[in-house]
Amino acid sequence: MIKVAVYEDNKGLREVLTTIIRESSEFELAGEFGHCLDILTNTKAFQPNVILMDIDMPFKSGIEGASEVKKEFPHIEILMNTVFDDDDRIFDSIKAGASGYLLKKNSLMSLLSAIKDVAIGGAPMSPSIARKVIEFQKQLSGKKGRALDLNDREFQILSLLSRGNSYKMVAEEVNLSIDTIRSHVKKIYEKLHVHSVTEAIHKVFIDKI
Repeated sequence: MIKVAVYEDNKGLREVLTTIIRESSEFELAGEFGHCLDILTNTKAFQPNVILMDIDMPFKSGIEGASEVKKEFPHIEILMNTVFDDDDRIFDSIKAGASGYLLKKNSLMSLLSAIKDVAIGGAPMSPSIARKVIEFQKQLSGKKGRALDLNDREFQILSLLSRGNSYKMVAEEVNLSIDTIRSHVKKIYEKLHVHSVTEAIHKVFIDKI
């Protein structure tokens, strides 16, 4: 059972999101909130596995809320759900600790699969957001990955994971078994001294921004 907390200031949309979560047997609603002023208190009380986070909220932005949560509860995954698709907010969200980034206009159909994906270590993103991340990776041209001692295969796998692909999808893309992908990911963790895909993406792609 994946416990999900929802932060969304639009009451109508918040009701839709919470209804979708409540009606699934795989998820449990761990609170719904119209702002994130009390996010640390709420997180401690309800202990969600995943936080679904809007960005534009009253009093404090979702990016600020995400940053606070990740500092106090680094094991909790944060999935941004927003109308904003500009580069600044995308990368500010990732730097704040978000593991995924969905656009509201196309998130409802894939909401549950995205929450499940982020809960098991994935990095789900709406297609247009993934494209922006890919373009940024092209600009880096792998230089930082090589500087951190990742070989070409490891850099390729991390790049594919950063676009929101699951291990299975990466395995199919590079024509390897899922177990081999897991082995490569383990080596990436060891080389970068990290413990998650999100941390690895930060170290290779985001920290340079």
